[in-house]
Amino acid sequence: MEAIWKLGSRGVAEHPHLTEEIEVDVAIIGAGITGLTAALALAEAGQRVMVLEAATVGGGVTGGSTGNLYAMLASGQAPLRRKWGDEVAASVVRARTEAVDHIEATIERLGIECQFKRQPAYRLSTEDRQHARHDLNEELDALISAGLDAEMIEDAGLPFDSWGIRIAYQAQFNPLHYVEGLAGRLQSEGVVIVQHCPVREVDPDSGIVRTDEASVAAKHIVQATHTPKGINLVQAGMLVTREYAVSAKLRSGEYPEGIFWVLDPFHSLRSYRHGDQRYLMVIGEKHPLGHHQIEAYRNLREYLETHFDVESFAFQWSAQQYSSPDGLPYIGRMHGHDNLYMATGFAADGLIWGTLAGRIIADQILERDNPWHAHFGARRITPGKSALQYVKENVTVTKHMVKDYLGIEKLDTFDDIEPGQGRVATVDGEKLAIHRTETGELKTLSAVCPHMKCIVHWNPSESTWDCPCHGSRFDTDGEVIEGPAYHPLAPPEERQ
Repeated sequence: MEAIWKLGSRGVAEHPHLTEEIEVDVAIIGAGITGLTAALALAEAGQRVMVLEAATVGGGVTGGSTGNLYAMLASGQAPLRRKWGDEVAASVVRARTEAVDHIEATIERLGIECQFKRQPAYRLSTEDRQHARHDLNEELDALISAGLDAEMIEDAGLPFDSWGIRIAYQAQFNPLHYVEGLAGRLQSEGVVIVQHCPVREVDPDSGIVRTDEASVAAKHIVQATHTPKGINLVQAGMLVTREYAVSAKLRSGEYPEGIFWVLDPFHSLRSYRHGDQRYLMVIGEKHPLGHHQIEAYRNLREYLETHFDVESFAFQWSAQQYSSPDGLPYIGRMHGHDNLYMATGFAADGLIWGTLAGRIIADQILERDNPWHAHFGARRITPGKSALQYVKENVTVTKHMVKDYLGIEKLDTFDDIEPGQGRVATVDGEKLAIHRTETGELKTLSAVCPHMKCIVHWNPSESTWDCPCHGSRFDTDGEVIEGPAYHPLAPPEERQ
């Protein structure tokens, strides 16, 4: 399953695999928007930078995003205002506005072709106006209080009844083409970007990053991995979810221009043009990782068919989100190590948070002032705003561990596992992740996540093994796709 953003993608030139020890000023793990934004600022300041990417440039959450750029939060400005107050809520909007402006300026400066365009955003209701009026009025007041140009509208121009709020001067682009453009510029400046190079260990005490075949010595190590690798306290309070996207070509009717957040329940709509062809996409069906919905893509297709004259469907994909317990991301130096940095807790707003994070982290490394670091520091402690989600997430993890360890079925034979099916079962006392490919090949792995020993779940929509505790995901060969795990799922124990 590929995202629509790969249309017209030129990729990034491959660098030979690392096979020796290398020394740099900054090692960045992850070639998404966070890592490459930081890399560009650091390289242009004269730092020796290396970027290590487990897959391909932009192939993770950046390339699975909506391509929407906006100053407010997708979850709503009013909830942020209630939790943090007017001053912080307004600061968040100013910081995110500057990040959108930075992306626009970078595109113009580097000549990146990624279809950047200023567009309005809409927050819409399809319910009875009297029923939803209070919530939308509260949201409008919060948006205006934060300095945004927002107004109430009675018709959003969609082919179904919708009304709500219009926020002017937001933006859209192709996120994959943007980071590929950043990567191309970095490579021309001598920055080494190594793709297909998973990191297996980070030793901040000695300043070493280890891969399967090499090690990188660095004065500073940036974990631009969407969630920190290894075990970290922030993971205990992070809500991990997945969200899905489907795109379609229309037989007739207009392709809506702008960012459309349709509530009741939440769906995000936008259009995209590639050459002479236009596409309409819908994003939604969010759920906690491990609680998989095989109907997610089907539900989104049915949503588009209900509201638009669909000719055919073209692409479907998904992305992962990590939501922090206090509603703001963690950005900067990690606890206990002044040379180790992270950026996480972006929720559904990662393109802008990632851009902001890259700039904050680069400024920390370069010992430059950054006005936004105080609000988003990775070492902050906010028990009053975080306690409830910490409790909920730790209860959820405990439930998963107890249920999965005690409630797994026992199998004496693999004959009942059909092609394309995956199942977790106990075989000869061992918890196994068992998958039969569409061609009939049987693949068995340990079902124990190497991160913190939870049991993985089969994701039927994407044919992956997902850990419901802290967000690690693995392909059917056991290799890490994303999340905090360093190492693949282990092979099953040898049996006599």
